[in-house]
Amino acid sequence: MSELQLGLLGIGVIVVASVFVYNKLQEAKLKRRAEEVFGSRHDDVLLGAKVGDSDAARKKVDSGERVEPVFSQEPTAVGMLDARIDFIATLETDTAVNGEAISAAIVDSPVSSGRSVNWECYNPQSMGWGPLDASGEYQKLRVGLQLTDRKGAASEQDLTEFAGMAQSVADAIGASCTLAERAPALQRAQQLDALCADVDVQIGLNLITRGGAFPGTRIRALAEANGLVLEKDGRFHRRDENGMELYTLCNMEEAAFSAEGMKTLGTRGLTLLFDVARAPEGLAAFDRFADFAHTLADGLSAAVVDDNRQPLDDAALGKIRTQLQALYASMEQQGIAVGSPLAFRLFS
Repeated sequence: MSELQLGLLGIGVIVVASVFVYNKLQEAKLKRRAEEVFGSRHDDVLLGAKVGDSDAARKKVDSGERVEPVFSQEPTAVGMLDARIDFIATLETDTAVNGEAISAAIVDSPVSSGRSVNWECYNPQSMGWGPLDASGEYQKLRVGLQLTDRKGAASEQDLTEFAGMAQSVADAIGASCTLAERAPALQRAQQLDALCADVDVQIGLNLITRGGAFPGTRIRALAEANGLVLEKDGRFHRRDENGMELYTLCNMEEAAFSAEGMKTLGTRGLTLLFDVARAPEGLAAFDRFADFAHTLADGLSAAVVDDNRQPLDDAALGKIRTQLQALYASMEQQGIAVGSPLAFRLFS
């Protein structure tokens, strides 16, 4: 290589290194500003109860992928974010900012959150919080970090990264950034995670043949007669009048159900599933779930058993119902109604 080529190569290396160092300094600056914003400490006015110890461990999901920002889809007066389960930052500007510029600032933020976040914008015309419209003009928006999910409770580091991300967007659009209190948020995260460890379960009832296989045509007839509908996921779903799922029926064997396949299908086992936290109506929904298990067992001459193939009689179902009463009471104490939008966010 000539001296000119070597010189140009050296200049290029210096430029790349300078850009890298600058970006690192900017990221560190934003994180320091986030730490400065986390200042005062006071008791949580929404969830003042002391967090208790819990031996239950929640299911962990470690995908390692960046979690992209989510925008609220339906405009409502109160919005989707809720201080009971979200750590919220509010951004305000002196003059309205175009929605497209806000969206670009969010996407281009040099600091990202490792957990799911939700964005909302305030619409002065409707006087409510709703989704970001690229053609809209906004002076106030907010972003929330969900305090617990199937990854577990949010940590101090999660809150710090989130604050850095919110501050970077605020800087990009010339907004002020106000954060909720850090200590109460961490307390709520632990409290909610302990609750979710107990409630984030499904109850499964298995129906097994006493002899030959269950015919698919008979399964479908019993399911549809009791209000279940075969859906695209290969399961029968029982939903309420609002379309909310109460329970599902699926094949214990590998083959999923299909409209055409039910004509020739034969299976030696079925499974009824009840999602404890998400099913609306709570105990009433469980009672309907148990009643359908009896109806299905009678109609197919099947035995109702647990996952260990142990028989489940009315006494066993009664014990499960008693346990559910305690779980639902815990949810109500935390202000999270079974089958509510908050419950769906926590248990999705």
